[in-house]
Amino acid sequence: MSLLSRNELFSKWSSTLGSARYRLLAIRRQEGFEEVKRKRIIIDKEVSRILYLKFCESEPRISVKYRLIEGKIEAYEMPLDPHALIQGELFHIMGNWSNRLRVLGELDVIVDAESVYRPDICVRPKNRHQPPSTLAVNSSGNPYPTLVVEVGDTESLNSLHNLAEKYFSQQTTIQIYLAVKLYPRRQDNTFALLAMLYLRNNQNPTTPVVVKSFGTAPLSRSSQIYLQNIIQAEAISGVGFGGVPCDGTNIAEYQIAIPSELIFNDVDGVDGVDGVQGVPNNFTIDLWRLKDAYINM
Repeated sequence: MSLLSRNELFSKWSSTLGSARYRLLAIRRQEGFEEVKRKRIIIDKEVSRILYLKFCESEPRISVKYRLIEGKIEAYEMPLDPHALIQGELFHIMGNWSNRLRVLGELDVIVDAESVYRPDICVRPKNRHQPPSTLAVNSSGNPYPTLVVEVGDTESLNSLHNLAEKYFSQQTTIQIYLAVKLYPRRQDNTFALLAMLYLRNNQNPTTPVVVKSFGTAPLSRSSQIYLQNIIQAEAISGVGFGGVPCDGTNIAEYQIAIPSELIFNDVDGVDGVDGVQGVPNNFTIDLWRLKDAYINM
């Protein structure tokens, strides 16, 4: 492909992604089937990973979030206030965990031969072993993060859940995936929030090990049915599942423990972190802080 034709193609993608903004903004948010199964907007098909990464490296000015999924460029999220505030709060929480960690914003992450994701947050320990170029996170040649985070506002619950499979593919060395689903406010101004934690070392990595409802209202029936189809009902906890209200800091039920051993995977002298100065066995996310950010946006 000539430079001119490539630039024309990139311009076309940028324009179409810009138009996707209006389609995403036009979504009528209701807590039914759409919040569980909403489809992403396909921008183009049969796109090579190499060409897609060159497009990303050209730093196009685009106001929607997009990724490459099995050769298709798809727009899936509008980074409006709710998304940005939760992303920012998580960034602040994780940035205070340890000076041995680098907390990165959006980063193109190769997950297989035809797919490139862009998580909202990546956490990578310092001094993780340098991989061969074929197993690098992207064209930078750097190692993969050990933790990735996705925040879904307009993105559906089904879409967030399905990302786990490729985040834990044989291509990557990602160890932890955290998904946070934001639901729209209801007529009475209450809302549901959901956090799901996935671990590569789980017997089934694509099944979350933690599923917590932590909003001011229970999950919708559609979301409950969906979750119960992928995980045992008793494994879901929090608001609407017998939990106490998430109405203050440091409530034990609303702490998510992130295993340090997985965060520091493939780092000499830190794996198996017991006894390493300044590194606890688990890092913690207090879900009340996310709820508070959502309330006070």
